[in-house]
Amino acid sequence: MRTAITRALAVVGTTALVGLAGCAGTAGQSAEGAGAGDGVEYGATAEEYQEALADMEPVTLTYQPGAQSAQGHTGEAEQAFMDHVNELSGGKITLEPAWGQAIAAFDDVTEATADGRIDIGVEIPIYTPSKYAAINELINLAPSTPSSPYVTEVATTAAMMDVAWNTPEIVENYESMGVTFLRPVMFETSNALMCTDPVTSLDDFHGKQIRVGSASDLAIVEGLGASPVSMQFTETYEALQRNTIDCTLGGLRIGSEYGFLEVAPHVTYPEDAAWGRSPTAVVAGPGYTNLPLAAQQLIFDSYAQSNAGSLEASTAFVADAVTELQEKGGDIVRLEPDANDALQDAVDGLREKTLASDALDGEDAANRLDEAYDKWLGIAQEEGHEDTGDYIEFADGYADDPVDLTSFGQRMFEEIYLPHRPE
Repeated sequence: MRTAITRALAVVGTTALVGLAGCAGTAGQSAEGAGAGDGVEYGATAEEYQEALADMEPVTLTYQPGAQSAQGHTGEAEQAFMDHVNELSGGKITLEPAWGQAIAAFDDVTEATADGRIDIGVEIPIYTPSKYAAINELINLAPSTPSSPYVTEVATTAAMMDVAWNTPEIVENYESMGVTFLRPVMFETSNALMCTDPVTSLDDFHGKQIRVGSASDLAIVEGLGASPVSMQFTETYEALQRNTIDCTLGGLRIGSEYGFLEVAPHVTYPEDAAWGRSPTAVVAGPGYTNLPLAAQQLIFDSYAQSNAGSLEASTAFVADAVTELQEKGGDIVRLEPDANDALQDAVDGLREKTLASDALDGEDAANRLDEAYDKWLGIAQEEGHEDTGDYIEFADGYADDPVDLTSFGQRMFEEIYLPHRPE
């Protein structure tokens, strides 16, 4: 295994929900009568949860995951999470999935949750930056840490979560929209530049049309002298196929699942920064906030086992996508020095924008992120995780040496999530 830590508990992972926690530690207590009844201690057994819920009528909550179906790493993990909650509650709590954004589009989930069409749902904040001003200032900071097959990625994920959960402006952002945040942000692995032809030098970027998905992507592409094109990722395959665009920025998971790597098999990563990282958010409405306290704690505590599985699923996606890329005759290369310099200038510009923001205390957030990243990178390294930065080498060895993030995920829960446990 890539870590010397032995798996000590069964991990139920999900990449659509990583942790349920209350705003400033008061999850589910905003409505009259919400959070009623006695709670249970963290670490309670299934029997103790079920005893605490003995008088509760069975409930079914509508849960809109991020996945299109129960297939694949994400869907399987989300289904496992739903099954785990149901089993732990002795059948008292059922999460009924609405796969494939069947109830609301990713940019309408918050509204659908506030009005009760969804009880728990996954939103993508980059699609509507005007709704998530404070979160989008964090997104501006996301390219500042290096991209890699997994170690810097899991450290960045933990660091961003650490900062977001303890930023008052983000808490207020959700509360103002009438929802409880159950996960303020969960940044996935860094974006890749996927192109129809190799693009590595500053000259290569000149005249290129590159699909972007966020304001930070746009700033980066313009900084490299290319032309950003804004479009939904669902339109990207056809645009690449028809040469309407030359490249797209996005996660390798999206590139694999939506076929981008078939038509854009030339992948480029920076040396000391990242193209950017996009987060999902999880919000909840009255169906969750009106649950008895023990029921809220059960859902929350279930994520003590989910952190590692979520991170491991993202890592598995990277390995799968790189393997697929090799099978399709593609390649993965690094930016040349002149393009790396231009990217760093763009990344510095995004940081300056956050420092000057009035949506949050940007200087405080940036400093806390720097400290949190160093902390979580150190934790990963202490636990035996090593990252050479070679994506192909990583993917080639993954089947025989899969990543075990059990201990890292448990520490994420205990140090970031647990202080916000419903009480």
